[in-house]
Amino acid sequence: MLRVREETDLVVGGGRRVGDRCIIPIVRTFAICMEGAATVSLTPVALLVTEGELEYLTLLPDAPAKTGDTIGTLRDAIEREKKKCAG
Repeated sequence: MLRVREETDLVVGGGRRVGDRCIIPIVRTFAICMEGAATVSLTPVALLVTEGELEYLTLLPDAPAKTGDTIGTLRDAIEREKKKCAG
């Protein structure tokens, strides 16, 4: 019997500094694994823009409806990226 495993998750991408702003991508990963082989798809679903203490979240077209709610679970990773951007 062929065993296939599928996984979907949201991850925080590497932030980039643009002037006084830090832009952090939120990416949906989709992985399919079977018999020693795997394929992965990465799809950006949101951009988090920070400017000082302010944060702006922009959902990209075709982002899953619950993306905004799920991003709250990524707060630790987001804070790490914000610190990296700050230098």
